[in-house]
Amino acid sequence: MTATPVHLPVNLGTATHSAPPLTAEQKKALANLHDAATQLEGVFLQMVMSAMRDTVPKQSIFGEESASESTWQSMLDDQYSQQMAGTGGFGLAAQLETQMRGLVLGNARNESHANVERGAQL
Repeated sequence: MTATPVHLPVNLGTATHSAPPLTAEQKKALANLHDAATQLEGVFLQMVMSAMRDTVPKQSIFGEESASESTWQSMLDDQYSQQMAGTGGFGLAAQLETQMRGLVLGNARNESHANVERGAQL
């Protein structure tokens, strides 16, 4: 007895109608979302790197780590984490953007005016 293959129609999410074009406010709001998500990923990666660095002994063949060396290492870790976040390879920012896109587009008037510059005052 031979099984007969069953062919079912598959909808891959391609709609027959196109979405309306984004307004300038919506585009700005999405750009702000991208910046904020990338910054958050950078902060998360910096925290991960800091936790990893805490597992390494502070003593070396040259003696105890100095305060200036610790500060320099912290600044270097911050730059590394921002670079990693900027490449998108980790994927946290992309997931945040995907999940938040609908909310941001729905409130684009307010979201387009959000200040997401790094180090901005709240």
